[in-house]
Amino acid sequence: MASSPSAPLMQSNVRGVSKAELAALLEKFGEGAISAQSRYDALARFEELPARQSIKSGRYWKRDLASLDVSDLTLVAGSDAVSPEREGYVATQTDGTLSISVPKEFAARGVVVTSLAEARTSHAALFAAAFGNAMDTRDDKFASLALALQSGGVFIAVPAGVSLEDRLRISYRAVDSAVFPYTLVYAAAGSHVTIEERLETGTGHADSVRHFLCGLAEIVAEERANVTYVSTQLADTDAQVLMSRRARVASDATVSFAIAELGADLSMNRTRVVQAGRGSASNVAAFFFPNGNQHVDLETETLHIADSTTSATIVRSAGTDRGQGRYLGNIKITHEAHGADASLRDDALLLSKDAHVDSVPALEIAANDVKAFHGATVGAISEDEIFYAQSRGIARTDAERMIALGFFEPAISRFPTEPLREELRTALAAKLVSTPA
Repeated sequence: MASSPSAPLMQSNVRGVSKAELAALLEKFGEGAISAQSRYDALARFEELPARQSIKSGRYWKRDLASLDVSDLTLVAGSDAVSPEREGYVATQTDGTLSISVPKEFAARGVVVTSLAEARTSHAALFAAAFGNAMDTRDDKFASLALALQSGGVFIAVPAGVSLEDRLRISYRAVDSAVFPYTLVYAAAGSHVTIEERLETGTGHADSVRHFLCGLAEIVAEERANVTYVSTQLADTDAQVLMSRRARVASDATVSFAIAELGADLSMNRTRVVQAGRGSASNVAAFFFPNGNQHVDLETETLHIADSTTSATIVRSAGTDRGQGRYLGNIKITHEAHGADASLRDDALLLSKDAHVDSVPALEIAANDVKAFHGATVGAISEDEIFYAQSRGIARTDAERMIALGFFEPAISRFPTEPLREELRTALAAKLVSTPA
């Protein structure tokens, strides 16, 4: 979309899904977990809301969100068919087909793992306690699109006092159609759960299908609950992945996010945590590494609206080849949040002259008795670091690779298991030696 760098945020000209197409989907498959009226309202918001533009100091991004066209997506809704289980996953969704397997020990302890549509009818009270408690799509164009077209997704409810040692692993995969999943998590008082989400795409029977994954995750943590939500995005380099995650944290509860953005041609990720209860805590660790022509747009926001709350955000990013990225981080402390302790640290590493990463940290503080800071750096590998490595017999190329991989460790260390951390290190190493055309 043509505009001057000084122009205000413009009305979106994104080509979208028509109301008639949504009506046809509803007629064929029913409204599912989201009411028809809510879907139509969300679609209207998608059409009206502006697409965020990334313009800084006159610089235009290669990926202009306002020119994104979703009118050609292949749309499907939920299917009753059951796909083969992927080992170790409690839920697997490939396009419109969702498969769920609940371990016997989970069911015996009252843990609910089911589809979002089933939860609305069979677990109405739990569903009502969670749905819409943290998620609000009214300020987000693509979250509104995900709500309007929601199909599939998983509802997880952990009873009070139940602590699950095993991770609940979920996989969402777009192959022959666009995928719009919704993950809804309700952690009752004193419960403890770790959820690992994997976002992927792949080549199926329809070679002309554009790989598109646009989803939502909503987490409600009641008093003294502890929820860890891990997301690893490994989509193919021709894919577009747009995700919105929101959490609401009650008194003395903790929610931790660990987010890895490693794939997709265009990736947009927005995470928001509302610390609504006294003594609540949140942790956000994220990293991204665009190479080739990839574009990553990552936003985090932490809202402290109760006293004695704590939060820590750490983001690491790097760019190589012609990769571009932006991180926008915000901490907001309202006038009620006395005694809040909040930190945000963002560091970016540029590994080629054509790569570009923007870092935009921000603080909004309305209370007096608080501790809050943010810091950000953007730069290249220090020649002193390279010299130090070379003086110990390490070749320059190997030294640069070693330093770059070590740069991500403060974020990688926040991921919950060593096998997952090692997988992430391997994926980063592959990006360092691969330069897509």
